[in-house]
Amino acid sequence: MSRLQVRDIMTAEVRTVKSDMRVPELEEFLIRERLTGTPVVDDGHLVGIVSRSDIVRQLCVERSFDASLSDYYFEGVSGNDAAPESLSAIGERVGARIEDMSVRDVMIRDPLTLEAGASLREAAGQLMQHRLHRVPVVEKDRLVGVLSALDLVGRVADGTLVEAPR
Repeated sequence: MSRLQVRDIMTAEVRTVKSDMRVPELEEFLIRERLTGTPVVDDGHLVGIVSRSDIVRQLCVERSFDASLSDYYFEGVSGNDAAPESLSAIGERVGARIEDMSVRDVMIRDPLTLEAGASLREAAGQLMQHRLHRVPVVEKDRLVGVLSALDLVGRVADGTLVEAPR
């Protein structure tokens, strides 16, 4: 019996985005394609990976920065006697900054990758160790697929990936 490799269960038809895509377009793309993340490919080369959690993380960073800046001015450090800003005013400013951002501003650069010939044990170990939902799969530095935790779980659920006899 031959052992399954990453290439045997990965998703080969991968939807990708370019790094210059605007974040609002990315959000629409992820919703339309029913994805939570996708590889970022420029000129045929994998340059990153981006997920909805990367967008949320950037929103949190922007909001925290903006709130800190607002607090700085409100506390009179700058000599400003203005009333504190409302959360909606801060949110509007943060939203405007996010709208101007591109995928390259929020993506994970140089993501962990797996070789197509890697064992499923190695792949599962990498997903667990790095707490990832998906990993780009490469062959000779070319993106050939994505392996997700759901790919592994799906194989267990349909009975094609079973526990080895002891």
